[in-house]
Amino acid sequence: MPELKKNVAVFDNDVRDNSGYRYTTNAAYSSIVANRRMTQATLRWLGNGVTSVVDVGCGDGTYTDLIQRARPGLRVTGFDPAVGAVSLARTRYPGLEFFVADILRPETCPQARFDLVIVRGVLHHLTDQAAAIRACARLGDRILIIEPNGNNPVLKIIEKVSPYHREHEEQSFGSAKLSRWCREAGLEVEGIEFIGFVPMFFPTFPAKVIHFVQPMLEKVPLLARFLGAQIVLVCRRREAKS
Repeated sequence: MPELKKNVAVFDNDVRDNSGYRYTTNAAYSSIVANRRMTQATLRWLGNGVTSVVDVGCGDGTYTDLIQRARPGLRVTGFDPAVGAVSLARTRYPGLEFFVADILRPETCPQARFDLVIVRGVLHHLTDQAAAIRACARLGDRILIIEPNGNNPVLKIIEKVSPYHREHEEQSFGSAKLSRWCREAGLEVEGIEFIGFVPMFFPTFPAKVIHFVQPMLEKVPLLARFLGAQIVLVCRRREAKS
């Protein structure tokens, strides 16, 4: 059984010191707009036929709640290995179901299946990304993955020099590697896009400038692929295709 990474305790410390994660509670402008763009992408890929969603690595529940509020008819469940974060999520959002579980410990995860499995900003914190994707595929036939864009060389530098990124043991992966892990898990990539240009924890004025031109930047394919902030992959189990 894999041991919990040190960053699980770090995230719990964030909850204790900040009453939530640094990018959700008392968040800077850059974190707000970066996360808003990821939520927009999530909602776009939900689809009308989705009735149940599980948010893998839900953290303090902020984005699980946003999904529920945007689609009130959904049955939304979230889980995370950080005990303090889950406790806060249960307190803040009592109408949603949250529990402590680790995607790399399948015996702790839900036994139910869901229409959509959301894995937002989780894989880059784990020890075994391929195993996590395989475990997600057991939770549902359709998987939505959002990850920092490992094609972006600037992001690679940030991961090495940023105290926050180092403390939270962050590592990013390119779109080719993420797609390969999905295929090896029996999934077929239905869609892939590169979104956002505003980095987390970025100074406010340049973040506002970048955010203003972001819609235009996203329309330039090579620019988005190699300088965009996030990768979005939507996958489906091959045998589940209609």
